[in-house]
Amino acid sequence: MNRQSSENRRSFFSTHPISDVSGFSYRALPRLPAGEYERFVKAWKLLASGGVQALVRKGDMAVTGAGVCEALLARSWAVRYLDAEEMLRLATVAQEVAAGLGTEDLGKAGVAGLQARALGEVGNALRVTGRAAEAEPAFEEAFDLEDEHGDPYLKAHLLHMRATLYGRTGEPGFAAQLLELVSGFYDKSGDCYLGGRTRITQSIYAAHLGQEDEALRLNEEGLAQIGREQDPALVMTALHNRLLLLLRLGRKQEAKRTIESWGGFAADGPVALRLRWMEGRILQSLGELEEAEATLRQSRDGLSILGLQRFTAMASLELASALLLQDRFQDAQTEALTAQRILLGMADRERYFGVLMVLDAAFSSGGVTPELVERALAVLR
Repeated sequence: MNRQSSENRRSFFSTHPISDVSGFSYRALPRLPAGEYERFVKAWKLLASGGVQALVRKGDMAVTGAGVCEALLARSWAVRYLDAEEMLRLATVAQEVAAGLGTEDLGKAGVAGLQARALGEVGNALRVTGRAAEAEPAFEEAFDLEDEHGDPYLKAHLLHMRATLYGRTGEPGFAAQLLELVSGFYDKSGDCYLGGRTRITQSIYAAHLGQEDEALRLNEEGLAQIGREQDPALVMTALHNRLLLLLRLGRKQEAKRTIESWGGFAADGPVALRLRWMEGRILQSLGELEEAEATLRQSRDGLSILGLQRFTAMASLELASALLLQDRFQDAQTEALTAQRILLGMADRERYFGVLMVLDAAFSSGGVTPELVERALAVLR
């Protein structure tokens, strides 16, 4: 590896947290041949500046090779909280690039591994975009290719993503079983970060199974295993989970102390905005209604700017609940209608018809209550 290549590698890893690429990519990138790593850095910059179109438009940047494939996978991971459709587009192009790779640089097993990862990321992106039925074949093919590669870390990575698909299809028990296997592997391997990330995911499915105390334990263990600067988005996700679980367990003051100990949350990213939303819910549960309203409005407006429609609708309904508690029926109805308009404009709007019909009838009859809105939110969550 030449001196410039070494400097580029150090520069990228010193300026990008793991939240910019998947945990497995951090293991794979240093193994790229020097020339392909340079192409990775170039492609990453183009993708960060303008997505897939920026890469395609650049005449001297052929959309081929392992470096470009890694850049597409890394960028797909980086936008997972921001734009699910872009996440899927990037993963799909990566899969197409991986399918055309020769064996000169990575060897047969290395190519099979990269192809398996790309298919796994396509499956994961399909899950995130609500297309779970299409995700299953992608994972099946990914596991077939993984057998050729034989890397236990790759298998664990694919199993982690496959577990989240079980969670999406209403099978949290299967998700929990798979994640237990994955976390056990990382514990034996001594990989603190990936073990922590898996425990945070485990906590979600423990909560789905009604095991709130166990979910909180897993979440705290996971949070302790990752660094705040190493993966800021994951840390904020774990904090969001902690607040949600503390509210479910009725530990409102402890939830508020958590917010205070972390110094509040900046409203400049999707996970941070969801934390602000949780802060509003906690303030509402403690009867601090004016503060709750202001916090929920800030969260709702920020989520709307980012185009996160479902979360914007849910934050609007949360705000409607806070307004009802202040006997402001008309303002609450306006927020509920905003949520209704957003949800009915989404591709999977059929999922929301039942909840929206109940809310519409309740507001129309004047019989709506904050408790009813909360029950509707529980269904949407």
